[in-house]
Amino acid sequence: MVINAYVRENAGDAALLSVCLRHVREAFPDGEILIAGMEDAAVHPTFEGARNIGSIRRYVADGTVSLPRRLLRKAVVGAASGLATLLPRPLARVVLRALPAEARREADAVMSADLVVSNGGGYVLARPGLDGHQNVYFVLLPAMLAQKANVPVVWAPESFGPFPSGLQRKLVGKVLRRSAAVLARENVSVTELRSCGIPDQRIERAVDSGFAFAPEKRTDWRARLGVGPADRLVGITARRWLAPAAQERYERELARTIDAVQATGARAVLIPQVSTDYLGDDDRIVERRIRDYCTSGPLMIDEVVDYRDLKGIYDECSLLIGTRFHSVIFSLTSYVPCVAIEYEHKTGGIMADLRLGDWVVPIAEVTHDKLWALVEPLLKDPAPYRAILDANLPGYIARAESLPARLREAV
Repeated sequence: MVINAYVRENAGDAALLSVCLRHVREAFPDGEILIAGMEDAAVHPTFEGARNIGSIRRYVADGTVSLPRRLLRKAVVGAASGLATLLPRPLARVVLRALPAEARREADAVMSADLVVSNGGGYVLARPGLDGHQNVYFVLLPAMLAQKANVPVVWAPESFGPFPSGLQRKLVGKVLRRSAAVLARENVSVTELRSCGIPDQRIERAVDSGFAFAPEKRTDWRARLGVGPADRLVGITARRWLAPAAQERYERELARTIDAVQATGARAVLIPQVSTDYLGDDDRIVERRIRDYCTSGPLMIDEVVDYRDLKGIYDECSLLIGTRFHSVIFSLTSYVPCVAIEYEHKTGGIMADLRLGDWVVPIAEVTHDKLWALVEPLLKDPAPYRAILDANLPGYIARAESLPARLREAV
């Protein structure tokens, strides 16, 4: 049972799910795999051959229903499911049978599985207040139900934290201490887990599964973009993250850098790593504004692109200025130098792992001058950067392929 999957229009999360499914199949070739995630099973009944059953999280957060109904769903389903984790197992199953169908499917599936794997990513975190509490609760809930039935739970390589509340840290610590394996994908997450009372021997340092994502090339991106084989492409990914005034500054500074890139004769291309309506998280909206701020007419991919095809555009780039961190990972695995714009600690942590910490700029501190100080030398001579990749990347990718053995040990 793979839980906490997201949506395929987020190319990074789709890649993590793709790799997770491949690793589960390698570990258990004869196993049946089910997915519980944020995609509606009626719209997307499968993902790469595994059946999607929906999830409690998707049901209570369904944006197609009114806010009062969502709040009611969270209250009723959250309370009933939480009660089930406290009752003796026979009574717990009676309570769970009263859940709505989609929520009941996930509860039944995790409690009857041989293994539950929480998909890799960066969603085990919280903000202050009620919203942060409910996010942590619903992320952990499937694992809590599985543990109620003595089903082993593995947390595939994740970023953990921040957890601003003591109550949040207490719940995270309780669930993760009872898990079969907890894999943290950077050192700052290890520190966050320690703050939750998880001993070092229960925490395993791992590598983001995106480094193991290597689909076959299916699209001739240069023909699709109308550029020649000798043209240098510089990719840019951007996202909505900051308060309005700061967001506009970030976008305008990126536009200035794009103009400077194109003044060198290279072609800049804006790439939407995420193009979903869910939570309004569509990079194309941001990137259209950035394009309009430019004076030089950059290229832009303005359609929804399959996550496997999207990996191919990064292969064609000579350089990436990447905000979405999985766009950075997709590029690094093609030995493309990257300047990473950090919005969560996963960026700085993983870049530091690869000895690339000097090429990270916090999103709130983005200026053209800071970006250009890093970008211009890479356009002139990428060899020193690539030498760092040659020294560090092969072993890093090999570690990303270690999950199947860990899954077998968990069972």
